[in-house]
Amino acid sequence: MYLKKDYLDWNDIENLVKKTSLKIKKNNKKYDLIIGIKNGGIIPAILISRELDINDIEFITIRKNKIFKFNKFHKDKKYLLIIDEIYDTGKTFFIVNEYFKRFEYDYACLVSRYRIPDNNKILTGKVLNHKKWIVFPWENG
Repeated sequence: MYLKKDYLDWNDIENLVKKTSLKIKKNNKKYDLIIGIKNGGIIPAILISRELDINDIEFITIRKNKIFKFNKFHKDKKYLLIIDEIYDTGKTFFIVNEYFKRFEYDYACLVSRYRIPDNNKILTGKVLNHKKWIVFPWENG
């Protein structure tokens, strides 16, 4: 259980967006579509899309280990960038990986609860190395 909270402010988010975007740019990939994971990934997806100058952006909902409300007409999209605010247990990434395995995609988040071992598919702005509950500025603390 997370007892202590770590509050991030908008300056923290701005820095994490820039840091994450730089890592994404180093991949030298041209993404056809950004997909933000609701609810926490909405704002990071919008901010990163601006940094990368990618205008095609959609949002998906994951509930009860299933993805809902994704437009399946995107069969012409080859390279996806899927964005969430935090990589915590890996459960969301597992669901995304199963659903989008027919696509070429990368998964990006602003923070990760722990270091992800050499997975080029997952890009993260900052590794926390603590178990505090993270409160983002768009959430109620």
